[in-house]
Amino acid sequence: MKHVVAALLLAATAACGFQPVYAPVNGQYAESGLITISPIEGRQGHMLRRALQEELAVGVPGLTEKVTLTVNLRSNLSRLALRPDGAASRSSIVATGSYQIDGETTRMRGRSDVEAGFLVPTSPYGDIAAQTDAGDRAMRVLAKQIADDIRLKFASP
Repeated sequence: MKHVVAALLLAATAACGFQPVYAPVNGQYAESGLITISPIEGRQGHMLRRALQEELAVGVPGLTEKVTLTVNLRSNLSRLALRPDGAASRSSIVATGSYQIDGETTRMRGRSDVEAGFLVPTSPYGDIAAQTDAGDRAMRVLAKQIADDIRLKFASP
């Protein structure tokens, strides 16, 4: 009986057009207008990709063909200031995004750097939360810089 109910629920779900959020669409990944953004590795890569999708959703003036945006993300955590006991009191996340846009007639490359600093709390869990927050902030700023750079390059002849 349980199997019959499960099969009916599965059939009803399939009939309603349900699709998992992170599933590829027709073998492709979600697009932002004419720009398809390739997946970027890691948690920060996922955050950068989401922020790029939001930034580029309004489109890019001057872009007339479908292109693929590929980003190579490098991120590094630096401990900047130390307390008398040797523990870090200030840290920074430095991220570099090298990107490439490929289309039928379009080829473009660029690079953007960003740094996000944070105070290190005394609690180990607080340090993890502060690192995560700084990484998320850095990815949002990096996405904005990359999107602005792309818009500027397409705007100039």
